[in-house]
Amino acid sequence: MEALFAALEASAFAATMRSSLFLYPLANVVHILAALAFFAAVAAMDVKLLLAASFGGARAFIARVRPLASIALLVQAGSSFLLFAPEATHIWHNPVFRVKLVLVAVALANVLLLEALVRHRGDETARMGSARGSAAASLGLWLAIAAAGRLIAYF
Repeated sequence: MEALFAALEASAFAATMRSSLFLYPLANVVHILAALAFFAAVAAMDVKLLLAASFGGARAFIARVRPLASIALLVQAGSSFLLFAPEATHIWHNPVFRVKLVLVAVALANVLLLEALVRHRGDETARMGSARGSAAASLGLWLAIAAAGRLIAYF
């Protein structure tokens, strides 16, 4: 991995990102705006699940909001690469970055769990309790990820 990140950091692309007066700051702004849009969409879906009496209304709402969350997450992933490339080896060794990666993996696994709970048919009462717990965890995880992202600069 180290060699891959060193090659990325030494690439012309990373050098351009480092030397440009506008590219890196623009990528940072795009990343933050996408994070805001993503968290707004996720928070709306999670709160809907927390307050819903059943999956019926929540399913339709989530289906409408999910595309925004998906697009914002993809924009975040792309802008993450732009921010990572210029300092890939330094960032890779940052312990907060590694914590953030683990939190992202856990949060994405939680998304899969929530999707399964919302889409599955069957005993809704039991699933609703699990979905509420997962929705609450989602809110906390994505906030922790945002905090870790900001803390990367200080370690």
